[in-house]
Amino acid sequence: KNLMSAAAASEGSVLDMAKEKLQGLVMWEVPVTTGLVFAVGLAGFFLVGVVGYPFITLVAYALLLHLLARFAYRHGKTILGELNVIEKSTMPKAPSTFVSVDDVSASLPQIVEAVNRMLHAAASLMLADDTSLALKWMAGLYAFALASRLLGSTGLFFLLFVCAFTLPKGYEQKKEEVDQAAAMLLSKAKELSAVAVAKLGELRKARDSRDVSETVHKTPPRHL
Repeated sequence: KNLMSAAAASEGSVLDMAKEKLQGLVMWEVPVTTGLVFAVGLAGFFLVGVVGYPFITLVAYALLLHLLARFAYRHGKTILGELNVIEKSTMPKAPSTFVSVDDVSASLPQIVEAVNRMLHAAASLMLADDTSLALKWMAGLYAFALASRLLGSTGLFFLLFVCAFTLPKGYEQKKEEVDQAAAMLLSKAKELSAVAVAKLGELRKARDSRDVSETVHKTPPRHL
């Protein structure tokens, strides 16, 4: 039990660290780091959208440069150490085990719960069990399809990338104004959703009553 709790705590700390780093990145807590990442992203979108490089080619080149840098660092440091130019040091080796059975066992309840929530939401959406959820998804998909048609795939992802690095910081600086505008939009969206749900209910009642009346008219009279 101690091993399982320690593994769960370790995994939780890793996830928390990743969330904190991502939040710090988009909130510009270290402007140099965020600016560098943002500049690299802009350069990538420029090469894909303007120059015309295929995205997979750009990814392959980025991985190639990354491996070249690591190769040059490892072997260059080893050679310089052998020549006594720098102090000799032991280079790290790849571990043989990254995930243990205890790690998976400790996280299994959370994984099962997350999978069940995801499948339940997907089933509710596919069966249109939740009218409000279905309407929200249809509106979102329509907006996404319209935006991708107007901007293209590259343009849409570029817009999302820019928003990720600008909107959180802007929201932090203009929180009150944004909250007021969002509350107004949410209120209007709820009103429209309620109207749409009411209309659907009326259409269902009208269809059901029409079906009942047709069934009554089609029923042959009984002869005594």
